Amino acid sequence: MKPPTMLRLPNDADNVEHYAALREEASVHRVVLPEGPPVWLVTRYDDVRAGLRDERLSSDPRLLSSPKHKFGGRRIPEDMLSSTGRHMLNTDGAEHRRLRALVNAELSSGAVTRWRAGIERVVGEHLDRLAELSRQAGDEPVDLMSGFADPLPASVIGMVVGIDPDRWPDVARLVRHLLSDEHPASPEMVDSYHELIDLIVATVERKRTDPGDDLISALLSAPEPTGLRDLLSTVMALLIGGPPTTATAMSHGTVVLSSRPDLLKRALADDTEVATTVEELLRHHPPFPFANWRFATEDVELGGVTIPKDATVLLALAAANRDPRAYADPDAVCPHREHEPTHLAFGSGTHRCIGAWLARMELAVALPALFRRFPRLSLATPADELVWTAAVFDRRLESLPVWLHGSPR
Repeated sequence: MKPPTMLRLPNDADNVEHYAALREEASVHRVVLPEGPPVWLVTRYDDVRAGLRDERLSSDPRLLSSPKHKFGGRRIPEDMLSSTGRHMLNTDGAEHRRLRALVNAELSSGAVTRWRAGIERVVGEHLDRLAELSRQAGDEPVDLMSGFADPLPASVIGMVVGIDPDRWPDVARLVRHLLSDEHPASPEMVDSYHELIDLIVATVERKRTDPGDDLISALLSAPEPTGLRDLLSTVMALLIGGPPTTATAMSHGTVVLSSRPDLLKRALADDTEVATTVEELLRHHPPFPFANWRFATEDVELGGVTIPKDATVLLALAAANRDPRAYADPDAVCPHREHEPTHLAFGSGTHRCIGAWLARMELAVALPALFRRFPRLSLATPADELVWTAAVFDRRLESLPVWLHGSPR
């Protein structure tokens, strides 16, 4: 067997080409992560979808035959959602179903519609702040990431969960730090983790005596009230797993729509058109390029390759969503694709993203609102010069400089 391939991460265009080359060579590869352990990478649509649904590829590292098999027996920055606590993202079977059931009813496609008015209000507030940032910047561009795309999803999930509005900026700050490339055992990371836990605990205690129309209040008032441990793990998973991915989808959508008047016209037309546009943007650029870590509990054959027991596996959503075996002209953004499979940006199977409907609504509200408020919005840096992070899961823009009222130059 040939030596493992070094997996490239940082630049978006390079990633597309890199994944395409790997995908056309074979569906399954042994790769080495930058400054990380060797893993098995799955790239083709059918095999990625099968892997997402294969119970032998577990999300629970406790099922490995020895702790030393998890990431070579060490912590790496990208293992946060796998190695910290017990929650929906790192459990399987009955435990996973029980944890997921806690919030299924609150985050279903029908249930999230009750948050729309609140999301519209929060979007309006953040657009006002963005306009003020632009006024203060004068002739200089503003950063849409720090000024809108990052803080907005943190505010929305804060509202949904029940966190006080004055703590929403803290949520954004802490989540961004916890998903950074800093070592997870560093004192600063440990401090951020405990600060976020303390914030959640304080919110839970407040909601016991002052409930509202939010997720924590609903869990506390359920026929079988949720215990503190499950509350903490559930809310932590929602806070860490949700805002960063929505921010990435929002920034990518802004980049595409700002350069495609035809798509922007569709997105501004009506709810149906913006919904189909959002789905295609998600297919084109999944916010998480990979599904959360999987661990082989026995030998698993995918794509004609046997992935050995105890292997760590990455299912490449970004590669699968651009697979020409599944999609015609996969690198183009083309709403209204017909007779093509459902994209895998939110995964598939029992671990399908529980916040998918909330994320869709945020994007369907925020993107049209952004361009209606600032119809002359344009990129201040060419799209192919934008800088992307080099983390495995946190695939986001370092910054997104824009002129809200057109270039002054």
